[in-house]
Amino acid sequence: MSRFVLSSAVLWLGSSALNAHAVPPGGFAPSGPAAPAGPGAPHAQAVLESAVARLLTNPYGEVDGLRLTDGTVVRFPPHMSDALTAAVKVGDTVRIIGRSEAGGAVKADAIVNSASGQTVYDQPPARDGARPMPPHLRMAGLQTQQAQGRIDVVLTGPRGDANGVILSDGAIVRFAPHALQQPLQPGQLFAASGLGTRNAHGTSLEATSMGASLSDLQPLYDRAR
Repeated sequence: MSRFVLSSAVLWLGSSALNAHAVPPGGFAPSGPAAPAGPGAPHAQAVLESAVARLLTNPYGEVDGLRLTDGTVVRFPPHMSDALTAAVKVGDTVRIIGRSEAGGAVKADAIVNSASGQTVYDQPPARDGARPMPPHLRMAGLQTQQAQGRIDVVLTGPRGDANGVILSDGAIVRFAPHALQQPLQPGQLFAASGLGTRNAHGTSLEATSMGASLSDLQPLYDRAR
């Protein structure tokens, strides 16, 4: 079971305990009590503890969150993917310190492995002198992917707008909120085609067409423009 703590006093004490131990530049502490939750941690609005059911990926194959066994979806920056996967595995019990969002997800400031004490926290991307890859070159590494099944979870953004789904087979489909013509519900048949990746964590894609089945896909964008 999960535990949400909304008391600012309790959160302040939890943050003080976190700040008692420094975190190395890699983004996670090798052992011991929880590490600092990064900027803004004393003002966090939620503390949640549960086991990890699966790691969530974006269409580029980067881990950008967790789904917990209690059903909670936890969002985390994709540039922290390597640090997160080094600290947390499926089945581990974790403590999440972060903020509850309108759609029911939690934006994590820190994710603590409850057994090992390894902690990864939200921090800006490292500045090593290299420039970010241009979007069109980054997209060149994606491949055509398809997904079909029943909706297990409807994913939402910070404002509560639906922007993706997790299907019953674990496939993740992302899409722009304005792409929906009607609300999606768990249990509903859903299919999509688009660009994405398939790796050890599963299939994830950005939809370019969606429908109730692969034979009923409707394009989301006008290719002529």
